[in-house]
Amino acid sequence: MITSDKNKIIKDIVKLKQKKEREKANKFYIEGERIINEIPSNIHIEMYIFSEKFYNEMSDKDKYTNIKNIIVSNDVFKKISDTINPQGIMAICNIPKNSLKDVNINNNSFFIILDRICDPGNMGTIIRTAEALGVDAIFLSKGCVDLYNDKVIRATMGSIFHTNIIENCDLDILIDNLKENNVNIVCTYLEGGKPPYSINFKNATAILIGNEANGVLEKYKNKANELVKIPMIGKVESMNASISSAIIFYEVLSQRLKNN
Repeated sequence: MITSDKNKIIKDIVKLKQKKEREKANKFYIEGERIINEIPSNIHIEMYIFSEKFYNEMSDKDKYTNIKNIIVSNDVFKKISDTINPQGIMAICNIPKNSLKDVNINNNSFFIILDRICDPGNMGTIIRTAEALGVDAIFLSKGCVDLYNDKVIRATMGSIFHTNIIENCDLDILIDNLKENNVNIVCTYLEGGKPPYSINFKNATAILIGNEANGVLEKYKNKANELVKIPMIGKVESMNASISSAIIFYEVLSQRLKNN
């Protein structure tokens, strides 16, 4: 059992809290039994880390025996954890490499394009909502918050493993490619646009959602086929990016369910 936070294994885990170190090691970490149990077989798990308390109380140790197990003192686990009351289980995994080549485009495709979404909670909630409402793939621009930020992962509640997510996309090239394949680009725009229920989402569609503070970059907005704005009757100027996304995503699903 590891009892010192000066141990090399512990130091290497702590480094993974930084994006540059995750990219350098090609690894990320996940906390919590529920989300760890959702890790699919295509993601390689390098090791499990257990707190002494969690390990001693665990009744199903056998399901973790095929992977390297590291047991640490409760105090050490608290130091490497990002949660106030850690459950006591963590997994170190290799970062999967999803590619645009893995994305199939057809008449019913439903895509999300995120332009410089910065808040981890927004990113994670958008991913979770997208999975729930049937999105086929999510494309992240180069300025988005890191997908493997611990707060993003927690906010997805496991949806990060069930959605095809492509990082560091060149949106100029991506949008042009989607339009060439008859995908309707619908861009959120606070200054004006059609309400979601006035747009036809029944065919191949990509919803373009912009940065929380500044919206979608002008050059991407100008490439869109449609602009969408959620009608509001209150005095608020805008809504949270993840809430706005959910409203639009649901309209897409609603239209398609009616179509069937």
